Amino acid sequence: MDDTTPANALSLEAQKAFLDMFAPIMDEMSKEAQVEIDRFDAVFSADHNAIGRILRVHLVIEQYMNEHIKAEYKIDNLEELRLTFGQKTKFLKDGLSAAAFVRPAIQNVNSVRNKFSHTLTPKIEWGAINNVTDVMKVARKGLVYSEPIDAIEAFAPVACAFLINAPSSRRAQFEQLLQSGKMKFSANTFF
Repeated sequence: MDDTTPANALSLEAQKAFLDMFAPIMDEMSKEAQVEIDRFDAVFSADHNAIGRILRVHLVIEQYMNEHIKAEYKIDNLEELRLTFGQKTKFLKDGLSAAAFVRPAIQNVNSVRNKFSHTLTPKIEWGAINNVTDVMKVARKGLVYSEPIDAIEAFAPVACAFLINAPSSRRAQFEQLLQSGKMKFSANTFF
């Protein structure tokens, strides 16, 4: 042993004896190990692009939600409250407001993101984002999305626009239309 060899390292003779002891079952152990290596490789090589896309949408919407909540409720220390994304969605007002219009779809995005964070091979089903597609039918009429993730990404700027609290004549017009009843939505669809 030299100065770089750990004190508990096996000598060459001990290493050989150790390997000899496992020789009768080494082939079987190697086969079992290869099965696990193959399984790992399959999971690890899955398309993780979708995970990044969902995470990016989730993070951007959360940033806008934070700004919305701070402005709406005059909360300066929102980060100190350590609220979850789901808890923050509850701060989006119910009723006939721009934030309420996108709230259920934002909750869909959160559900998809949660599924992605707890599943090695996640898949988004259209039924899991019904509220997203409902908003997009109104906000981006006529657009068709080939995959649910495309609809979610297209929804992100819509959600963010609806969360901006800056004074806007268009926002005021939108909210007036909602309140006047000229724009009608099913309560089950959006609230």
